[in-house]
Amino acid sequence: MTVVVLGGAVAITAQIQNGYRKQLEDSVGEQEARYALEWIGRYLRSVGNNPFNVTTSSCPAANTNYQAITPDPDGNSVNNDIALQSDDNPPDGLIGGSTAIGCTQKNENVKISLNTTLKEIQFQDIGANVSSTTRTDAVIEDLQFSYLKSDGTAWTAADGAGNIFYVRTTITIRTRTLNATSGTPTTRALMSTIRVRGR
Repeated sequence: MTVVVLGGAVAITAQIQNGYRKQLEDSVGEQEARYALEWIGRYLRSVGNNPFNVTTSSCPAANTNYQAITPDPDGNSVNNDIALQSDDNPPDGLIGGSTAIGCTQKNENVKISLNTTLKEIQFQDIGANVSSTTRTDAVIEDLQFSYLKSDGTAWTAADGAGNIFYVRTTITIRTRTLNATSGTPTTRALMSTIRVRGR
């Protein structure tokens, strides 16, 4: 009798611990996605700030064209990366600064992308010519940027980048625990839509 009761208690305790561990892992993945959506949103809210109406920049190289948003800068049609430009650090008519001062104005010409191998979201300050840095843990299954026009319909390249009014960011996370039925990691998608500044 004692063995049966103890065995049942141990089994229940193990189930509770596994449930708690799974819940904790799911929470950690969601927290990472929320953090990423928040900092990506900050860059999207400032994009397009161009009070001096500059058309080119000397950073990272001479005659770099100013374009507030460049969807799919890698040109691979996957939409898991975006390049953003603004003149706000400080607003002085220089995107990223100038070669005379060493292109030191950070966060004015940046690229956000997904490293599909490492499952991480990476950030690169293009204007300052700095290598990519990792901004998330390795729990990001997918990152997608989609674009909407002012009427809420889907934007296409034929519409031109100037007609992007909203950027929707969708981050899919995968937990470190496995689904008991399929044996694969559980995935969950979180989304945020930001209206682009000055449009």
